[in-house]
Amino acid sequence: MKQKHLTLEEREYIEDMLKDNFNFTQIGEKIGKHRTTISKEILNHRFKKESVQYNSYFANCIHSDTCENHGYKSCNKSCKNFVEKECPILKVSPYVCNGCNKKSHCRFSKYYYRAKDANREYESFRSESRVGVRISQEEIYEINTIITPLIKEKKQSINHVFINHPDLLYFSKPTFYSYVNHNLFSFRNIDLTRKVKYKPRKDDKKRRTRTESIIRIGRTHKDFLDYITLNPSASIVEMDTVEGVKGGKVFLTLLFRQYNFMLIFLMDNKTMECVERVFIYIRKLIGNDEFKRLFEVILTDNGSEFFNPISIEIDYQTGEVLSHVFYCDPSASYQKGSIEKNHEYIRYVIPKSNSFNHLTQKDCNLLASHINSTSRIILNNKTPYEAVQTLLNEEIINKLGIKLIHPDDVNLSSSLLERGTKND
Repeated sequence: MKQKHLTLEEREYIEDMLKDNFNFTQIGEKIGKHRTTISKEILNHRFKKESVQYNSYFANCIHSDTCENHGYKSCNKSCKNFVEKECPILKVSPYVCNGCNKKSHCRFSKYYYRAKDANREYESFRSESRVGVRISQEEIYEINTIITPLIKEKKQSINHVFINHPDLLYFSKPTFYSYVNHNLFSFRNIDLTRKVKYKPRKDDKKRRTRTESIIRIGRTHKDFLDYITLNPSASIVEMDTVEGVKGGKVFLTLLFRQYNFMLIFLMDNKTMECVERVFIYIRKLIGNDEFKRLFEVILTDNGSEFFNPISIEIDYQTGEVLSHVFYCDPSASYQKGSIEKNHEYIRYVIPKSNSFNHLTQKDCNLLASHINSTSRIILNNKTPYEAVQTLLNEEIINKLGIKLIHPDDVNLSSSLLERGTKND
């Protein structure tokens, strides 16, 4: 049974089985709980019924055999040394008198378990535990005196304070934050070093404009899969950008998925206009017919620089459809995982946070040549340069500025483009 709390019905089972002298294990098996759960339930919710003695000389005190007042009926009320004598049976399981056959004439105080009383008491406890705060004014003062300087002046973390003051901060961290939110202490949320550093999550519903949503119609990843199903032999190119430093030059990368063959183009900015200029350049370089064959399908992410797909798909002069641009689902870069993986080779040569501003297109072609000349297990140990020969002829590869590098001369270290790795 998955429920965490005992129900009234289960408590009634416990009460009935106690009357019939079932043990905790048997009761637990009946309601699907562990025997320790039954034990805690009874000890927490049993109630005491005081013994009633009429005209009896029975002194219900542990000192009755040695006390000078032994024999007086009122010794349990008047004697300051009185300690009630308990039935020894109550010290062992089941801790209550529900099933005892001697309770009718027993002169000890008795303990009983009643299902309705136990359930009412438990529900009341659950309700009260969620109301207000359970900390005294003295504890608040002590925490303010000791903890406030550690947090406000020494900027210690909450975890550090909790570890070193367990006697003072005996409650849980969620409770601690709740107390802070209730302004019980001299410090506030703004004084908690880590709590104010977390940036609020962006609301995805507000991030995308109406124009962007319209652009994605017919160009989603599902549309991409549908198109590939109908055109299984289509050439698929994955497209992305790689940043150097913010506001500086960027790379536009194009990867022929089947061959892991990557082209790198240098752009002045990460804008739609720069992306458009690259594709105009490629079309002029290889011609519309070859462009239509090689770039039939382009899959990219949702970067703002790619939100002018028509400039890539359509020849403005003739109106001919040359390509089909599709977008990955938001936050799903794995849908174009091949190009993401190939970016690692770029970072071998130019680590993150290094500027591309000193580079030229010739440098980009050299970088792409070394990357495309690296043998890949996924290509049966061939290089992308060798694998793409079935798609591109030597003339087109040369026009794109890519050359085959001898295996021993392949260089993927920062020394390949030293001036390109300098910080601005």
